[in-house]
Amino acid sequence: MNSDSSIHDTQAAPEVGKSKLFVPFLLILFSAVAIGFGIRYYKGKLGATTGVAWEVYFSEVNAVGSPYSLEKRLVDSIGAATMRVDAALYDLDAAPVADALIAAHKRGVQVRVITETDNMADSEIGRLQDIGIPVSDDKDAGSLMHHKFIVIDERYVWTGSYNITHNGAYKNNNNVILIDSVPLAYNFTQEFRELFLDAEVGKPSGAFVAYPKVTLNDGTQIFTYFSPKGDTISPLLKEIRSAEKSIHFMAFSFTHDTLGTAMRDSFASGVEVRGVFEARQTDNPYAEYKAMKAAGLSVVLDKNGGTMHHKVIVVDAGTVITGSYNFSKNAEENNSENLLIIKGNREIAAAYLAEFEKLAR
Repeated sequence: MNSDSSIHDTQAAPEVGKSKLFVPFLLILFSAVAIGFGIRYYKGKLGATTGVAWEVYFSEVNAVGSPYSLEKRLVDSIGAATMRVDAALYDLDAAPVADALIAAHKRGVQVRVITETDNMADSEIGRLQDIGIPVSDDKDAGSLMHHKFIVIDERYVWTGSYNITHNGAYKNNNNVILIDSVPLAYNFTQEFRELFLDAEVGKPSGAFVAYPKVTLNDGTQIFTYFSPKGDTISPLLKEIRSAEKSIHFMAFSFTHDTLGTAMRDSFASGVEVRGVFEARQTDNPYAEYKAMKAAGLSVVLDKNGGTMHHKVIVVDAGTVITGSYNFSKNAEENNSENLLIIKGNREIAAAYLAEFEKLAR
């Protein structure tokens, strides 16, 4: 299986002579350059074969009905499933996504869902259960099953900050990365199985990662971490302390003082540190915003009337940290979370930096 193809495979075209292909190839190449790589993240149709192992998506605030919304992209991804969909979702109240899961179940795809205990009463969860889709919850009111990931056909991993709600797709700032990698999918499938099968006995997640480092065919390196049982803060601190030029972050919640101190230390050593905080989180007495502002770091509050829900750090314009993981002690020690550290791909980093600049204006 080629793990570098897109979410939809296409059959190979009949062989044609090189001379017939030359002019169309140049036209395609020149057109691609003219359009710019940004289209890949914001306007690329999910069904198109990109020939790459990953795609990055961001929510389109106030763009209900957009064919490029996170909701529509997820519906299309689920619609392409042929064998299995495992979904670990903190929240699911988006009817179109529930419809896609139900449709997959009806066409013979094995669909399983685990959600946060507090959200089991959501009407869309009830619809899944009514149709016979197995749904479990974490059975723990003291912590959160905070994941927002889906594994499709044991090959594609969808993860990021996007809760599967109308607001998550159309009012809040969110990000998703879709990665085509069998080893990475195995990591997330094992996490799902542990959560789903062991929910009743309350075992914490993150105990084992089969492939802690995954290298895609384009050289991108992806390191996978799960909390609360796995160590998430050490690799985070290592990346912050390794920064030589710049750190950019977008944080819905940033209350982890050790991580905040590491960023302030980096700034004091000459590293540019810039951040966007969710405005409503600054009332939290543990939020790092005021301490960073007082230390001279370039941090701002978001201006979105909804929620700036990202949990992203970009180091030296080449390393991206993303997932469901807020920068807090709860994320580290109590909640079930996922954290990806993506290295060696400046194109992915550029996509997240473009989102940062849009929000920091």
